[in-house]
Amino acid sequence: MNTDYYKTWEEYLAGHPEIDEQEAQVMAPKMQSYEDMMFSFIMFLCA
Repeated sequence: MNTDYYKTWEEYLAGHPEIDEQEAQVMAPKMQSYEDMMFSFIMFLCA
């Protein structure tokens, strides 16, 4: 997806090198759940 407003976890992590491995392990499940919620919301709008 090409947008300035939404980034996947992988894109966000690549753009923020200050996040270390331990922080990334804590943040990843939360960010993945946000991605899933956003996908569900978009699918709801399209239905």
